Amino acid sequence: MQRCIPHGSCAAGEHHADRRRFLKGCGAAAVATAGSLLQGARTAGAEEGAGKVRVAAVFLAGMNTREIWPYPGFNTGQRQREVMAALSKGCPEIEFVPVTVGSPADLQKATGLKDRVDGYLVYAMTLVWNQRGMIVEIARLGKPTLVADEFLGGSGLFLTGVSELKSRGIPAAAVSCTRLDDLVAVARQFAEVRKPGTTPASFARQCEQVYRKTFPAAGKMMCTDDPVPLTDIKECVKRFRESQFLIVGRGHEGQEQDFLGAKGRYVGFEELAALYEQADPEKAAEWAERWTKEAEALPDGDYIEPGQPTPEAIRKAGRVYLAILKLFEKYSTDSVTMNCLGGFSAGKLPAYPCLGFMQILNDGGQGVCEAMPDDTLSMLMARILTGRPGYVSDPALDTSKNQVVYAHCVGTTRVFGPKGEANAYRIRTLHNRDPQGACAESRMPAGYMTTSFRINA
Repeated sequence: MQRCIPHGSCAAGEHHADRRRFLKGCGAAAVATAGSLLQGARTAGAEEGAGKVRVAAVFLAGMNTREIWPYPGFNTGQRQREVMAALSKGCPEIEFVPVTVGSPADLQKATGLKDRVDGYLVYAMTLVWNQRGMIVEIARLGKPTLVADEFLGGSGLFLTGVSELKSRGIPAAAVSCTRLDDLVAVARQFAEVRKPGTTPASFARQCEQVYRKTFPAAGKMMCTDDPVPLTDIKECVKRFRESQFLIVGRGHEGQEQDFLGAKGRYVGFEELAALYEQADPEKAAEWAERWTKEAEALPDGDYIEPGQPTPEAIRKAGRVYLAILKLFEKYSTDSVTMNCLGGFSAGKLPAYPCLGFMQILNDGGQGVCEAMPDDTLSMLMARILTGRPGYVSDPALDTSKNQVVYAHCVGTTRVFGPKGEANAYRIRTLHNRDPQGACAESRMPAGYMTTSFRINA
């Protein structure tokens, strides 16, 4: 966990903790973008002085409850009612008009209210990537706009959507936290939007001022002393340009591509599958047994999804690991990034590579999720500079606690490098979509400074 200290210049958050362990108990740093677009536009639509200020409360929500974030079976209807109840109670002078957008066709229900409402509150409830454009479409209407998210549910949609608003110069306020009272305090600013001279940009600035007052005081950064010897930058550049990595299951098989001087080679799932078939099942079982013995037992509990993988799933993971090692041997590399979810869903990947990726990271190489060259390059730079592994992460920011939660499927258990001390881990099912998979829940040590960054090549 990393403490988030908001600064006056903070505009938007970027991209380890296990999502599942924050699901029911536990949104992104304040963002109040103000650009040139619509700067001088007066708020209009609902007639001034004609009763309460009216605000469209637009809930962006996926309807497939099995494949939904923040967790399978998340009740979007119930959560919408809870948010609406808090808004109505805390903002009695404002009429909130609820609109649920579950598909692209539903967007018209929200945009069609343009001339009948004074503003828009957009609440990203779940992770449906094609709804990111809806945030932009609504904010472009020229009304005072506030964007919020459901923690770990709509966080990815929120962060990327608000970032796009900022890059386009579309003014909007933004709130993300686990405390509904903070959202209510900011939403209360809609009561002032009919005042002469109010613009979407001035509304966003006012919301930011109110929102920042809800932040806890910044604490002292009492981190564990952890001096990190750094590689000379000239040597870093040399080693980076000599590096190559594999991209499995994406791109044109057999082709190479230059990424800032490093070489990426595209490999098809068929090649990996052939090596999987050649892998020794007994050796795979040995790796499965080793991982299982090293891991802590998964505590008893009411898990939202199946928690303990089958022994067969772990053995298959061991066999995928052996196949990856053969790829490394063939292409003289120690780094791979793989379209794991897509490959498994399409039946092209026999098992998920997550446990193998953990082992590769522990041994000084790289196993990176989702066939992402940008993430691979970022981890490669950090590894060359520090000798330590990184991990892919999706951030969720909670300003009510000054916290950022980084969550994803793979984590090393040797955060201090291959020769460093190992931390405990548990083996559990990977994903609500494919609960037959297996991954490591790494119990990384607390109290250490964490650096989060990403290269866009």
